[in-house]
Amino acid sequence: MGQLLEIEGEVIELGYRIVAVSPDRPTELSKTIDSNELTYTLLSDSSMVGAQSLCIAERFGAVKVAAYKLNSQNIETASGQDHHLIPVPSVYIIDKDGTIRFAHKDNNHRKRIDTFEILSIAQSLIKG
Repeated sequence: MGQLLEIEGEVIELGYRIVAVSPDRPTELSKTIDSNELTYTLLSDSSMVGAQSLCIAERFGAVKVAAYKLNSQNIETASGQDHHLIPVPSVYIIDKDGTIRFAHKDNNHRKRIDTFEILSIAQSLIKG
């Protein structure tokens, strides 16, 4: 999430704003905002209702939940829930009318779209 700070100024100049959604509960989000010095909007979807409505919710099995815990990533503590749902990393560029102009998702949770690719796409949508 901190990588979005690298392009935030340029994104705002294009007329967009960055809004990120996290599966963490609000108390955990404040820690993330502070530790990463985030200046854009970060919202909580700890219930995963939003992710499910966008069809980007993935349920982790017991083995994967345990593996995350071994790596000091307790999704139950972070979300305050035991649903074991995690959002698929996704990026949407939405225009002022609410039309999704660009959508990207990747089921590999370790892989994220490059922030400068997001900026490039946003620039081409403005020109296009």
